[in-house]
Parts: sequence; C-alpha cells; structure tokens
Amino acid sequence: MAYPESGGPYFIPNIPLATTDAGVLKEMDIGASSADHGEMLCIKDCTVKRVQFTAVGEAVSGTTTAPTVIFTKRPTPLSATDEEVIATITVPSGTAIGTTVFVDLEEDFAVGDSLEISHTVGVGTPTGIGFWSIQVDPDPEYHGNNTELIESA
Repeated sequence: MAYPESGGPYFIPNIPLATTDAGVLKEMDIGASSADHGEMLCIKDCTVKRVQFTAVGEAVSGTTTAPTVIFTKRPTPLSATDEEVIATITVPSGTAIGTTVFVDLEEDFAVGDSLEISHTVGVGTPTGIGFWSIQVDPDPEYHGNNTELIESA
C-alpha cells in the first residue's frame, strides 16, 4: 500500500517560454474585460476541495449581473481538448476588500493535469480586484497508476 507524501506544493505556474506575463500570479481585475489568467500545472496528485476569490485591490460593486471566476481542469496543459469547468464562483456586488467568496468541490488532479483560471466581467459598471486561491488534500493514488508520470531510465 502506498501513502501520499505530506506537504506541497501541489501546483506550480505554467508560464510558456514565449510568454513574458505571469498573469496567473497577478491580481485579477474582474471589473475589466473577460480574460484568461493562465494555468497552474499539477506536480503532485491531489484533490481540489475548495476554490476561492478574495477581494483585495478593490471592492466588488456596480453590477447588475455579477462577474464570475472560472476554474477549468485541463488533462493536457495549454490545450482546451477535453477540458472541463470544475467550479464557477459568482462574486456579488457588495463584496468588500478582505472578503472571500468560495465554492466547495471534490476534483482529483493527477500529475500533468493543469488548472486554468479565467473570469467573465459582470454587467453594469463593475469593479473588483482580487486573488484566486485553492485548497487541496493529498490524493493517495499510487504513481504507477498515472500513465503521464514515468520514471527516468
């Protein structure tokens, strides 16, 4: 029987060589045009238990339709093939700086999967700047069961 290693990290930023912008690590301006913010690459099997958005740079206000923060699982990094939205956070108008909006879920990630983070802007005169975050638990899966994880010769 195999047991998971303790501790993280479970994900690292996936910043392609040709990219000069580490958008996945920056604040998200959910009051601006809808955008993709990049991907995080899974480097240790885990289960994502919660996704979050915390308002920090600017309170969320002025919306008649709230902006959303979208978390998408990609089996192949940087590819939309077979991707699946695993959670969508609706960030309501009136979300104050320091407030965290969350969604609980149970989504397993294997080494080599990626998590894409994006947002859709609300309708009205939206404002809001903050950071996304996730909470994970280790996945007790044995590495030999992951066909995308191979041992060096």
